[in-house]
Amino acid sequence: MSSDRSGRIGADRLPSDRSAKLEMLRSWVARKAKDLPPEGLTDDLPLLEGRHLTSLHIPELILLLEALRGEAIDVERLQAGDFRDLRTIAARFLVGSPDPARARAGEAIPAGPRGASR
Repeated sequence: MSSDRSGRIGADRLPSDRSAKLEMLRSWVARKAKDLPPEGLTDDLPLLEGRHLTSLHIPELILLLEALRGEAIDVERLQAGDFRDLRTIAARFLVGSPDPARARAGEAIPAGPRGASR
């Protein structure tokens, strides 16, 4: 997926299937995350708590998620823990689960084309 010079993704470049959206999310986090552990980016790695992402990343992440899901995120309804890890983010914003606790107990996010969780 390419983007324009501003870094925004054009509507004509958005993936339509779930696995492609999850891969875009995973790629974005992998590019932004700092000091990943040796096992790399996993579905349950605490992103903010582990200081891999900071609060400064959240507005850009919200914009990405809005583009991927095709609708705005009501920031008034955000809750602590909504951005805990990849599994929670995907379940909360991409696969429709409104309950972050359900996301943490859910299935693993499908791995990218290499077939392994990063």
